Amino acid sequence: MKMKNFINKTLTVLVATAFLSSCLKDDSVVLDPTKGTNVIEFENTSDIARHGSSIPLYIHSYPISATPTTLKVTVNYSGPASGAPEDINVKVALGDVASITKYNLEQKTSFILLDPTSYSLGNLDLTIAKGQKKASFEVKFKTDKFDLTKATVLPLKIVSASSGTVSGNFDVILLNVGAKNAYDGIWQYTTSATTSYQPNKNKEVSLITVDATSVKLSPGLLGTYSNAVSYDINPTTNAITVTCPSLGVQTPQDTRSKYDPATKTMTVFWKRGSGSATFEEKLVYKRSR
Repeated sequence: MKMKNFINKTLTVLVATAFLSSCLKDDSVVLDPTKGTNVIEFENTSDIARHGSSIPLYIHSYPISATPTTLKVTVNYSGPASGAPEDINVKVALGDVASITKYNLEQKTSFILLDPTSYSLGNLDLTIAKGQKKASFEVKFKTDKFDLTKATVLPLKIVSASSGTVSGNFDVILLNVGAKNAYDGIWQYTTSATTSYQPNKNKEVSLITVDATSVKLSPGLLGTYSNAVSYDINPTTNAITVTCPSLGVQTPQDTRSKYDPATKTMTVFWKRGSGSATFEEKLVYKRSR
């Protein structure tokens, strides 16, 4: 009986050890960084969008402008060493569509490649100087050329390094870039006492760019439910048109729905398609998202 218990415990330890080794690609780095090996990898450009993916994806949103917006992308000599032992020449290139396809399959997303006319890449032949840990290049995004109806990403890949080890985890990254229209941001959202379902609501919400003149409310309906709601602002008259596919919107829509650019305030009046619910909303711009 004692021998059986000993065997069971031994097997448990072996299985646990094997599992840990398979989970930690460079377990020596994780358990004791001073005994690890430096690797050459992309530095995070923002927070990783979804942890657990085999390919890191970073989200960047910029105002629509005729002037290109610059993002600095850095390659890092990461690990215990204080700097590169010699000059390390690192070659970066545009990644392939296969990395996008892989991410889409893993995360059940539908990203497509960013149109080449909407960005330009700086010098991709980098040098991490001896004693240093970083080298950078620039990506210039032409946000006025973005297709706001599509979810796009720019894949980047470390192709080679003159010495050292290229990371197997951060050698490919995806930059999910999008443009923000004039109404995109964080807003203070309130409802009237007579609003159906959520009267006297008062909370912060996000308005997220759909296209050049439309934003979607997040969270959805009344800043509470998952029902999709979007506002389209006529840039000439500042009139607001509401869309809510799940409930419908009674037409003709209320002409009092307006955006005041001077105070950055939206006042919105609409009814459910059946007329069974009335919504009176006010949104005041607070800050960028």
